[in-house]
Amino acid sequence: MSLVSLLMPEGEFRVIRCEIADKLIQCGDGDAALLYLYIIRHGNRFQETQAMRDLRLSKERFERAVFTLTNLAIAQSPTATEITPSPAPRYTASELRAARADDHRFRAVCDTAESILGRPLTDALQRTLYTVYNHIGLPAEVIIELLSYLNRDKGAIKGRDIEREACIWSDKGILTTADAQRYLSEVEAEKPLRDALFQTLGVVGRAPTAAERSLIALCLEKGFPPDALQLAIQRMKRGIGQFSASYLRKMLSSWDQKGVHTVAEITALEPESIRKNQPTAPVTEPPFGNAAAPSAGSAQPAQLADWEKEWLEEVKRRRAAREEG
Repeated sequence: MSLVSLLMPEGEFRVIRCEIADKLIQCGDGDAALLYLYIIRHGNRFQETQAMRDLRLSKERFERAVFTLTNLAIAQSPTATEITPSPAPRYTASELRAARADDHRFRAVCDTAESILGRPLTDALQRTLYTVYNHIGLPAEVIIELLSYLNRDKGAIKGRDIEREACIWSDKGILTTADAQRYLSEVEAEKPLRDALFQTLGVVGRAPTAAERSLIALCLEKGFPPDALQLAIQRMKRGIGQFSASYLRKMLSSWDQKGVHTVAEITALEPESIRKNQPTAPVTEPPFGNAAAPSAGSAQPAQLADWEKEWLEEVKRRRAAREEG
């Protein structure tokens, strides 16, 4: 079949400007060209997770393609506007029954979940599984890997755990069984370090909160060992007298931006003797809760590090938002 026959298909068609086609050809990036065609085809119905799934692109390849398109200055074309993710649909019981009856892949997901649970699925849990499959866009075989992982890791399968973990896997571009197994191997290798970080944070004998998980994920991603996290906690308590998730995150992010991650690196750049004598702003903030405004005895902003000033501004913004609400 001649490729020329593809130029004028039956029914609806799209038009691409020659200058854009020339840029795509010159850059030689097949993923970027394919992604642009996908955007052209779907227009305002474009969704990133569905695009990665349909194009079989890992998150890394997808982001590289987006970067290429952005640098080619074609991402602002009328058909490639920024898309706001659509909210998850509320599937009816009849839709769920039909999906399980008609789609053998989704049926395999449900059968696996029931086998692990040892009982029939509730409508709520089946709705969660279908949201992960149909809306978030994880393939059936990947969801089965995810369910097995949750059962091994937590000894139970709960809807909120499934959806939260599915979003993480989707963000990481885990779209094949091989991707899932590779990721789970990395998680298993990190487990001793993750457990040590949670223990440093004081999470023992209970499930971590979302804010605690986020802080540990930051430490793992940026390479902060447990003793560096402990140092941050000690400085935080000296600075504001209690636990603040946002304050701790700002401190860790500041160290990461300066390229220091171990205790030796941090104290070489910011000696303890200096930090102990540096006044900071006392703030009343519940652990991992909503920040309150700085007290009247707060230190002047000029005496604070840049990240501490940013944190204080964030506290004030949160207070103002609560008062307006």
